[in-house]
Amino acid sequence: MYKKIIGLFLFSIMMLGQMIPVQAASFSVKASKSTISPNSTFTVSISTQGAGQFNVSASNGKVSSGSVWVDGSGSVSVTGGSSGTTTVTVTAVDATGYDETPITGSHTVSVKIKTPSSGSNSSSSHSSSHSTSGSSSSSTVTKKEPEVKKSSENNLSSLSISTGKLSPAFSSDKTSYQVDLTSDVEDITITVKAKDSKAKVSGTGKKELHIGENIFKVTVTAENGSIKRYTLSVIVTEKPTQFLTYDNQKLGILNDLSKTDVSKGFDKTTIKIDNKDVTALQNKDMGLTLLYLQNEKEETGFYIYDTKKNKVLSPFETITVNGKIYIIVSPDNIPDSINNLAKTTIKIGDKQVNGWKFNEKELSSYSIVYLMNEDGQKNYYSYDKEEGTLQRYTIIDDNTSNNLTAYILAGTTGGFFITTIIFSALYYTFKKKSIASVKAYYESKNY
Repeated sequence: MYKKIIGLFLFSIMMLGQMIPVQAASFSVKASKSTISPNSTFTVSISTQGAGQFNVSASNGKVSSGSVWVDGSGSVSVTGGSSGTTTVTVTAVDATGYDETPITGSHTVSVKIKTPSSGSNSSSSHSSSHSTSGSSSSSTVTKKEPEVKKSSENNLSSLSISTGKLSPAFSSDKTSYQVDLTSDVEDITITVKAKDSKAKVSGTGKKELHIGENIFKVTVTAENGSIKRYTLSVIVTEKPTQFLTYDNQKLGILNDLSKTDVSKGFDKTTIKIDNKDVTALQNKDMGLTLLYLQNEKEETGFYIYDTKKNKVLSPFETITVNGKIYIIVSPDNIPDSINNLAKTTIKIGDKQVNGWKFNEKELSSYSIVYLMNEDGQKNYYSYDKEEGTLQRYTIIDDNTSNNLTAYILAGTTGGFFITTIIFSALYYTFKKKSIASVKAYYESKNY
């Protein structure tokens, strides 16, 4: 007697446990029934403070869909087995809470299958026997409702954006698109329509943009839970708002250096131009400041900038000769000729450099260029295109050369004049002394 009471108590606790939903930190599941008849159907509900995809499986039973989309709540139909217990397992696959935290984990719920009593079997047997004997009594046959097949349609019929143009043009079977915009566009709105009205869509609406690549995903979940994702890559290019001039061109200042190759020895910094912060690169050892600029043809590159004069000096270009790096610069005043060397363009490696060439045929393989070395020193260099070498070259200005010649000539003439005077003085002195000696000799003879 006591054993029966204890067993009934434990069975009641078990039944009560089946009726209470299984709670988890991120989602919960609940069965619509605690016990079912053999091969009958019940519903499992899923509740969560978020949305996403959940996989559903059953032990000793069959689920209507192995995957279900849940947005706050969702459900799936389960058909139990013929005896024992049907256990349903729900697993979060791709779900996120409304607070943007991921939803993970698995939960199970079990439903007990009723076992037919022997009395009912006897009654059923008697009824069957009576019916067989030709009695007017009849038996009722319950037909199982056919399961409605859920749609797997997860395509979009349209996808559009408020600003810009999709590339390629939209097609339901294409899932990747690119949009090119400039930084004066701060946001876009994504609008879509699913082919199946029963499909659910997420990832649409107003989206904020930043300079560079912005990735947005639109997810379409079919009625049966199958998923398809469309990806939009929105490339935002910086549009200049500040400008400088160089070589009769207007150059726009760009502050986004994310896609540039920063030269060795240069560090990113911020400088002021017209009282506005501008991103620049500086090499303190070389005393160079670089700005990332865009010309009127929308070509971009680094330029050497003089912070004291607020002036763009030249494009930033480097050449490598014998393992050493040189920066192509221009003298403050570029002469058309140096010591009768004609101005020309010289090719060093794959770069064209302004320089000067010798007129003499025997010096045709030599030229003069103006470069900055890695120590920040600016010098003239003699370039030998046959050997591919550089050597420092000292420029003597034509005026300096002419003055030096004049000084030498003047010095020579003056020296000759002084020497003539000295020799003349000596000559007359000597002559005077000689005459006096002769006169004294003859006078002594007369006495």
